[in-house]
Amino acid sequence: MNAALTAVCALVLALLVGGIGLLARRFAWEPELARKVSHVAVGLACLALPFVFAGVAPVLALAAVACAGLLALRAVPVLRAGLGCALHGVARRSLGEFAFVGGATLAFALAHDHFPAYAAAILTLALGDAAAALVGRRFGRHPYVVGNARKSFEGSAAFFAVAALVCALIPGAVSIAAVAAFALVTTLAEALAGDGFDNVAIPLAGLLALRLFPGVSA
Repeated sequence: MNAALTAVCALVLALLVGGIGLLARRFAWEPELARKVSHVAVGLACLALPFVFAGVAPVLALAAVACAGLLALRAVPVLRAGLGCALHGVARRSLGEFAFVGGATLAFALAHDHFPAYAAAILTLALGDAAAALVGRRFGRHPYVVGNARKSFEGSAAFFAVAALVCALIPGAVSIAAVAAFALVTTLAEALAGDGFDNVAIPLAGLLALRLFPGVSA
């Protein structure tokens, strides 16, 4: 049963990423926009995982299949130019798509049995990171560089706002200080981790904050 569900989930994710890639190519989306639309869409899809799988093992299998598919999109020219253009249209070199799989899998392993905490970590990863990239690209006037990644303080401010809103809306968020701490910790994780590894750092930092700071039940 788990094998069948894993196969179905892998197919859904492949269709999602491939469909966005085809749309990006058809309508000539900017590469960063296409990449972040994929980022958000896959993140939102990951919210369903705790309702599909009770244990970690099938999600690890799904992650392995996803990484194999991502490797094919990166390595096979015809796939990279078509279905993979949403992920690989940007000029910078990044392992962010693999790190995203790792971050989502880590969040599931640590919090799949407590959906509010899992949802906070995944939504902050999906929405906050996209907001930081798109706001920074459009309004960033004060850049900084981490590894090969060029970021901006404006983008980091957008991330903080999204993270705070996500945390404030989860059940159990009763302390403004705790919400601010969650937003600050995840913002620092996004700001300081370069080359796509913020996709692992963000959910890990968010779940750690939910464990450590009073005022948010996790």
